[in-house]
Amino acid sequence: MSETSSADAQTPRSAAAPERPSRATSAYRRYARWARLSRYALLAFLIAGGVFIVWLVPWLPRGLDASDYTPQFAFTVYLFGGVALIGFLALGLREMARRDREALMVLGTVYDEETGLHNRAYLYDRLALEAGRAERLNYVFSLLVFQIRHNRPGSNSAQGLPKAALQQVAEAVQRITHSTDLVALLSDSELAVLTIGVDQQNRKALQERVRHIIAGELPSMLDEPALIDVKAGAATYGLDGTDYLTLVQAARTSASLASPERAQAA
Repeated sequence: MSETSSADAQTPRSAAAPERPSRATSAYRRYARWARLSRYALLAFLIAGGVFIVWLVPWLPRGLDASDYTPQFAFTVYLFGGVALIGFLALGLREMARRDREALMVLGTVYDEETGLHNRAYLYDRLALEAGRAERLNYVFSLLVFQIRHNRPGSNSAQGLPKAALQQVAEAVQRITHSTDLVALLSDSELAVLTIGVDQQNRKALQERVRHIIAGELPSMLDEPALIDVKAGAATYGLDGTDYLTLVQAARTSASLASPERAQAA
């Protein structure tokens, strides 16, 4: 069996791709379209509102005169203003409630419940989005994958990290990456880093730096003796693929075939 086939066989079953990764790209296009239309609508509302106020105020040279303000008409104007104010207040409160509801839904779909890290589905969506942007804007990004295993004394099989240690490792990685980068949980033993603007020449240095950070800080995060292996792989948009599935597979295969950096937890 070839090395590539062996690496594919070692791929965790939990890392299967979503069925419809293109939903992120479609959602982004719909959002951009509705956001543009909403700006036009807001501009039209402000212009119409300004014309209405100029027409309504009797002390301005255009529009109604003071003699037009009979008691019945004045009451109508006050009633209209009150209805408009209550309507804007109700719409504002509903919008705040909608955003809070969406935030609750996002917490469940974007983050892993046990570790609090960005989950695999969100990583795939971001990769699909970045691939679309890279195609349109002609820029580059890379995906780094770090496979982390540790063996307890007396155990013959490598195991994934405890959830708490995995979270601490991800936080350490986030401290040395840019705010535009994404650190996500690819599986129970794999971390992925989406790096914007990093090409093939620069990804190697970042890959080695992150792997060194993981191997250096992990021993202090484990509560029991263990031998730690950290493998690193990478894939760059355009060079290793142009869709998210190809990039993920290329990065994971690269990591599976790489030599591990080892550390000892006392």
